[in-house]
Amino acid sequence: MIRIAIVAAFCFAICLYGQSKEGDVANAAYAHLNAGRLLEARQSFEASLAADPRQLEVRLDYAYLLLKLGETESGRDELKRVLAQKPDDERLMLEYAYLAFETGKRPEAFELFIRLKLAKDESIRSQAASTFARLDSELKLSIERWREAAAKSPDSYSVHEELARLLEERNAWVEAAAEYRIAFGLKPDKRRFLLDIARVELEAVRPDYASAAIIAASRGTPAMVAEEAREFLPARYPYVYEFELAIQMDPLNVALRRELGFLLLKMNREREAVAVFEALLKLAPDDALAIAQLAFLRVNRPAAPPVDNGLTAVKELADKSFERGYLKDALKYLEQLHESNPDDAATTLRLGWTYNMLKLDRDAVRCFDTARRSTDSKIAAEADQAYRSLSPSLAPVRTTVWMLPFYSSRWREGFAYSQIKAEFRLPFTKLRPYLSTRFIGDMNFNSGLLRGPAGQVTPGGLSENAVVTAVGVATPRSHNLMAWGEAGGSWQYFAQRNGTATIRSDFRGGVNFARGFGAANFSSEGGWFAVTTADAVYLSRFNNNTLFYSQNRVGYHPDGSALQFYINLNLTTDVQRMDWANYFEIGPGVRWQAPGLPRSLYLFADFIYGRHMLKGDPSRARKFTDFRAGVWYAFTR
Repeated sequence: MIRIAIVAAFCFAICLYGQSKEGDVANAAYAHLNAGRLLEARQSFEASLAADPRQLEVRLDYAYLLLKLGETESGRDELKRVLAQKPDDERLMLEYAYLAFETGKRPEAFELFIRLKLAKDESIRSQAASTFARLDSELKLSIERWREAAAKSPDSYSVHEELARLLEERNAWVEAAAEYRIAFGLKPDKRRFLLDIARVELEAVRPDYASAAIIAASRGTPAMVAEEAREFLPARYPYVYEFELAIQMDPLNVALRRELGFLLLKMNREREAVAVFEALLKLAPDDALAIAQLAFLRVNRPAAPPVDNGLTAVKELADKSFERGYLKDALKYLEQLHESNPDDAATTLRLGWTYNMLKLDRDAVRCFDTARRSTDSKIAAEADQAYRSLSPSLAPVRTTVWMLPFYSSRWREGFAYSQIKAEFRLPFTKLRPYLSTRFIGDMNFNSGLLRGPAGQVTPGGLSENAVVTAVGVATPRSHNLMAWGEAGGSWQYFAQRNGTATIRSDFRGGVNFARGFGAANFSSEGGWFAVTTADAVYLSRFNNNTLFYSQNRVGYHPDGSALQFYINLNLTTDVQRMDWANYFEIGPGVRWQAPGLPRSLYLFADFIYGRHMLKGDPSRARKFTDFRAGVWYAFTR
């Protein structure tokens, strides 16, 4: 018993001595720090922490010392160790978030700022929210700029790489992975992209894709990338489906395909192995191992059923790539299938759609033109519709005609709007110059209601009673937006009765946004839909005014029906705040596509309640109702 007490006392004395010694070292560190001897203070802090790493306050002061010495990343890492032991210290978390952002750990910084927006301390909560809003706004602008650059230079791998890194900073993991995939497809010899893909796929909680990227990177060159990838491989050997996913990730990796072939042989799946080796030889015709293995299999299996030259495997890879949105991979496989069997109309049609989605419209039109001659009526019909929709955009001259005659109960009048426009496709620009003739008028059923005593147009009457001929230019539609501008002359055919000038200069221009959601087209499957269009239009004839229109429909299209039911919600306003140009409308409507008529023709009827938002002409009622019924028809040649 006495011995035990002696031993315990001895151990206690050693602990006290150790603590005293550690305390002396820490005190020395602070003495050096107070005297301005920063390097000596650093040595003392490190000695103290080496003796007892659990000294949180000492480690925190050591982190601040490193920051003072300019070693920002080391100071950040020490701060993170303290934060791991004090996860509820909101002030410390905010400091670390700023350091993480400044030193390149931006995804982690954004995550911390989001967490701190719910902090208990109001000042920290406010600071984190404002900082996050500012940084996120700047990052959004950068992402949009690089998206525009990617749209203008889709074949530049460096543009997609930079966009991927920005998306990664904003924790948009899935979008970042897609951009890294595009960059790797454009620059397959830069295999470090596979490590980037694996990193963001893990953050996106998609371990299968991350594992596939690691497997692909570990079976290839350069050796440095392969060695780094092997550090992240699981302890077990990859499964067959993981190899297949890795090949989809890196389709040009010959070593990966070869290893899969030998794995299948070990599993006695010889027929599948043959398909893999034959697909490999299409990429590397001189691969000696694949040639020798195929020869051995054919000699030793004379009675084996014939293989399909790997086309089944290629088709499966094409299907998987297409389903998951890896269009460049799908394109490679579909081109291989089409080359092997050019008479397969289904493959040709699918190849056309892939070309179309990749904006290779000339190749798409060629495929659609071939597929529409198929003996399969369903394939032929789909291909013919796609060909007719796409081919005009590639013609040197594209003519578009639309017309909209309708009756309005509010004005007790029939109106007709129409336009014929010839667009010219020039090889050196994406802008489309055009010639246009518009008709904007009424049927003259009730002319006194629509025109003033001099025969001039009343803008609120929906009718200019004019033919407008103009030359203009329009941008291609991008992100659902397009802009246009034109100059011409307007002939008012009723003005001749009063001896006034019948032709006036007419300048117009504007911006249009259009977007549809759900079953908006009659050709689509049934369901709910929404359609919105917004226009800003400058009109020189109305005192150089600019009008803004927003027309919206939300409705339902019964499956298999030729009817659509919807609610209208329209808003009109202008810059000059004219009373006739500021009103809203709401009300139900129906559209009907009559059988046997062209697909682009439909009849409509709308029941509208409206209200002018500004006080103006006392003779005009501020509230109004209107029943409108008419026909819409358009076609392009």
